[in-house]
Amino acid sequence: MKFILKYIDDLLLTIGLVLLSIGVFQIYLPAGYITLGICFIAIAYFYAKKEGDGQ
Repeated sequence: MKFILKYIDDLLLTIGLVLLSIGVFQIYLPAGYITLGICFIAIAYFYAKKEGDGQ
């Protein structure tokens, strides 16, 4: 349980970004690829920031 609570913010971020990109893919395919790229950049930024904080 502690493991889940420790990573709940990362889990929710990832799920949210996946659902966002799926929704945009269903609207317009090229916009889906752009959104997916932005999501990957956001995930990399948040993980790098977390690593830099020494956690």
